[in-house]
Amino acid sequence: MASGKAFDWKIFARLYQYSKPYRGGFAVTLILVLVLSGLTVVRPEQMRNMLDVAVPGGDSMQILNVAIWFFVVLALEIVLQYIQTLAANSVAQSITLDMRERVYAQVIRYKLNYFDKTPVGQLVTRHIGDIDGIAEVFSVGLLDIIRDTLKLLVIVGFMFFLDWKLTLIVMLPIPILLWATRLFQQAVKKSFQDVRNEVARMNVFVQEHVTGMNIVQFFNRQKIENEKFVEINAQQRDAHIRGIWAYSVFFPVVEILSALSVSLLLWWGVKSSLNLEMSPGLILEFSTFIAMMYRPIRQMADNFNVLQMGVVNAERVFKLMDEDHSEEDTLHEEMQEVNGRIEFRNVSFQYVENQPVLTNFNMIIEAGKSAAIVGSTGSGKSTLISLLNRFYEINSGEIYIDDVALSKLPLVSLRKTIGVVLQDVFLFSDSIRNNLTLYNSEISDERMIAAAKMVGAHEFILALPGGYDFDVKERGTLLSTGQRQLLAFVRVFLQDPKIVILDEATSSIDTESELLIQRATELLTKDRTSIVIAHRLSTIQQADVIFVLEKGEIIEQGSHSELMTLSGHYRNLVELQYKK
Repeated sequence: MASGKAFDWKIFARLYQYSKPYRGGFAVTLILVLVLSGLTVVRPEQMRNMLDVAVPGGDSMQILNVAIWFFVVLALEIVLQYIQTLAANSVAQSITLDMRERVYAQVIRYKLNYFDKTPVGQLVTRHIGDIDGIAEVFSVGLLDIIRDTLKLLVIVGFMFFLDWKLTLIVMLPIPILLWATRLFQQAVKKSFQDVRNEVARMNVFVQEHVTGMNIVQFFNRQKIENEKFVEINAQQRDAHIRGIWAYSVFFPVVEILSALSVSLLLWWGVKSSLNLEMSPGLILEFSTFIAMMYRPIRQMADNFNVLQMGVVNAERVFKLMDEDHSEEDTLHEEMQEVNGRIEFRNVSFQYVENQPVLTNFNMIIEAGKSAAIVGSTGSGKSTLISLLNRFYEINSGEIYIDDVALSKLPLVSLRKTIGVVLQDVFLFSDSIRNNLTLYNSEISDERMIAAAKMVGAHEFILALPGGYDFDVKERGTLLSTGQRQLLAFVRVFLQDPKIVILDEATSSIDTESELLIQRATELLTKDRTSIVIAHRLSTIQQADVIFVLEKGEIIEQGSHSELMTLSGHYRNLVELQYKK
């Protein structure tokens, strides 16, 4: 851990707070642990009574009774252990359910710049692997440590009650065991941290390269990327082996010390037995107690590492939760009737410090008008769209919709007002119906189908197996680019926004799909304020106003005909495209 402590009690205390809603189930498990710990000494004591009392007396009925009670106690332990395990895991899974929901609910509100800097694989590790590790704290680590501690106290206390001298003799190796356990915990701690870091690194690599597999294959990078994977995989293996090495040393040490205690028992017990100072049953009982005593000590070391690893996982999850990157929603003013006038007033913005993208930027789009934004790559076109949706916060200035500052608008209200069709359409691995409605129960099938017919998507949807129930798979890979674009138009139609943004919506599709999308564009932008970003300048000639951007500044603006008469940058772009 960052603190360098063997165990961070502050993190554990914070983690333990999540068990509050389930204190009843937690109390049940603790009670069962107490009962099971008390039953620990019953069966060894029955064995001693049988060997020292029932067998020498030759009483077959007494032998039978002892045997029956032995199995009754054993059956009781099995039933209680089953209930305890079930209750503990129920509590653990309920806690991790709450934590995972809370983490996801927080992350889903984070600003886009957080996701720009954070690998997807790392977030997957936090949500799944790390929280699963936390579950073991409550299902295995904590309760098993309490159980083993209580067992040790009961066993050692009962041994002292039976014969304190013999107990002290057989416990002579225990200080060595405690010292070895401490060294073991310290050795395993760092390996656990390394393992979690390597798992996160592996998740990031696999997720990124599976998503970008087409690039890997297009550029024949299979061998190189495979070599990278082999290296990462080997580092993960080495991290695991460092932890296994500590186990491979510690467990034999425990067995040796256990054998030493048994040897001391036999040495002292046989000598005392010859002097008629100790019965054979007591020697057998003590040998059973030694095995029962060393097993919890060994398990405690292992369970403490599970507990420690859970705290390491919790620290990583809490760090994610404490880094608040959530979008601010001040809820100052609710938008009622929106006309759609947009104004950027002295807006300055930068993604990276000291690298401005916009500086004192000004732009006005009147309500109900269509505006087109053109410019070279990196001129700031997509940045304007992101700022208008408040995916990023501006550094200075203000953006207005109908003279209401965006900073005073609820995000829910703002994003209901704006519909966006992106060049790279994202579809979830789900049915077409759910990708169009996004699980909005207010959108009926009739309304959805009507929108699909208007856009021209209804025919190709019906031609798919299952129609609107067709599963498009991850990112909609079973559909063509044009089909995905048409679905994006239907999705925005169903939102019925007052402002429509089309970001490169026709840059990567065939001619037939382009004609459909141009028709859909006309329908979607009618009586709405619209912003179109396009490389194909032929698609924006009917726009009311065209803004030409260069390095975050408007260098020209006007209608198509007005800009063509200027013989400036826009005209050069148009002539260059027609020459191609």
